[in-house]
Amino acid sequence: MLAPFGSVRLRFRLLASLTGYAITAFVAWFLLTGYPGWAGRDVDLWLRVGAQVRDGISPYGDTGLGTSFYYAPPWALLLGATTWIGKPLFWLMTALLEIAALRYIAGSWLRVGYFGLCFLTGAELVSGAFNLVVAAGLAAAIRGDSRLAAFTALAKLSPALAIREWRGPAVVLGVAALVTLPVLGWWGDWLTALAGAPAAQATLGYYQLPLAARLLVALAILGLWRSPRAGALAAAVAIPGLYAISFVLLYAVIAPPKAQTVLGTSGTVDASARSPILTRRWGLTGVPFRRATRA
Repeated sequence: MLAPFGSVRLRFRLLASLTGYAITAFVAWFLLTGYPGWAGRDVDLWLRVGAQVRDGISPYGDTGLGTSFYYAPPWALLLGATTWIGKPLFWLMTALLEIAALRYIAGSWLRVGYFGLCFLTGAELVSGAFNLVVAAGLAAAIRGDSRLAAFTALAKLSPALAIREWRGPAVVLGVAALVTLPVLGWWGDWLTALAGAPAAQATLGYYQLPLAARLLVALAILGLWRSPRAGALAAAVAIPGLYAISFVLLYAVIAPPKAQTVLGTSGTVDASARSPILTRRWGLTGVPFRRATRA
């Protein structure tokens, strides 16, 4: 019970969590009813890409400002296999996937509410984007499993900076390459689309911090901060499309480092040893301390 905030009482943590859930629900409702241009805005792009894939058309052609697709061919095939269910169901499926990703990042439903205190959480859930899935990949890499980070790197590129081991990612990338053999030429189309992305974004009026400068900062983070979290922070800094909503990627940086550990009063300890430390009745090995007898 002391894991998230040390000695803060549970009722205050519960109040903070419920407040976060309320803020998330309000932001989602506000955007769904007042800003239909935001709510589900990415779902229309996914539907367009999925339809083109099912028709055998490369999704990387010139489709007009603001509707370009920059994810690698494995993501295009995934959208082609799933978007046939239609916008309402696919939008719902995306939202549920994002909620599951947030639950994984947070480590408990109580902590999910803490993340809801940031209004960006509600905005992300109704947007139809996959930023929380990317953040879940970064959190998984911090915890020692880089497979999801490898797959999301095919969408956002920078999650590759969070990869800490290569056996699992190599399998993921190998399978991704194998399934795209029937559309091998799309890889060239994807690279062409990436090369033209900076000019296209500038045409839309998106003038971001230069990616080259942010990449240097990301490399400096990796070099100077000796922590598993450094890769997640570097990936968030070097994300190619840096918008306000991209800050949800930082959720991975503050996520619990491992699901089976908790934060005790003196740092990270194994969950099985938590009670002995707090009660001071048991040693780390499970053997009870002998009580000192008075002379």
